[in-house]
Amino acid sequence: MQAPRVTVTLALAWHAGEEAAEGRLVLEIALDARGHPDQAARRADPAPWPALFARPGATEEAGDVTLDADGWLLRFPADPDGAPFRLRSLEGGFRPGEVVTLAGPDGAETAWRVVGVA
Repeated sequence: MQAPRVTVTLALAWHAGEEAAEGRLVLEIALDARGHPDQAARRADPAPWPALFARPGATEEAGDVTLDADGWLLRFPADPDGAPFRLRSLEGGFRPGEVVTLAGPDGAETAWRVVGVA
């Protein structure tokens, strides 16, 4: 039996060099009891865990959430050879109000606030 997935919505809270940064990430993932992505569920689930990256004035990008030996990755597009975003910090889990840090393909970090879990 597959672990149930939830929809996590993140809003861009901070991006280096951008005063009025905006953006949204929507992830469909399974969470463990601490509110972190569930590694066992990801490994057991043959289906991709979808992700969506939206920015004002740009086309939404479909991607996926995956796991490798170094941790969690978000790939846009869902390309195994593409440069991923890497989850760097998730201390409080995916709970509304918590902040998540992602490192982009260039290493620049962005902060995302969890605005919804459904």
